[in-house]
Amino acid sequence: MVHHQSTLEGHNNSYNAKQNCASLAAAALIASVAAAVPQIAFADTAGADIRGTKLTPLNSLTFQYRGADFGGLDSSTINGPSISYKEFLDKLSGGDVEFVEFLAPNGDEAYATLKSTKSRIRIGEGFPIEQSDGWSSPAFAIRSVKEKGIPYKFVVPGLAQYN
Repeated sequence: MVHHQSTLEGHNNSYNAKQNCASLAAAALIASVAAAVPQIAFADTAGADIRGTKLTPLNSLTFQYRGADFGGLDSSTINGPSISYKEFLDKLSGGDVEFVEFLAPNGDEAYATLKSTKSRIRIGEGFPIEQSDGWSSPAFAIRSVKEKGIPYKFVVPGLAQYN
């Protein structure tokens, strides 16, 4: 019986050693992956800025936004006068925007009323229209307008006459 008991103890020791080795290997793997994740995140997005928002590992990896290949609205699809999104942001920063109107449902079409001309003009080339799998969304424009304290509203095109 003693012989059987020592074999059982030897088997348990061998099993415990294997279990400890597997645990250490798993911990090492987790640690190496955890150490690499920030490097991977920053390798693609280091210093990147998408529509005024700094990319971080949280906002780029969490939402799987992998880049900014889409340049926003193409001005050739617009009928009538417009200003580029870059020009709009410059005027917004310079205090020349009085009011912004976004058309529902997503805000993909927007008009700015400028203080200098007292005119309403379409925000065109480069305007971030909604793109569900990337970094293009009118939410960036809305956020910029809101942060500057500029009044804005959403309008349902068919119901605009009732406002």
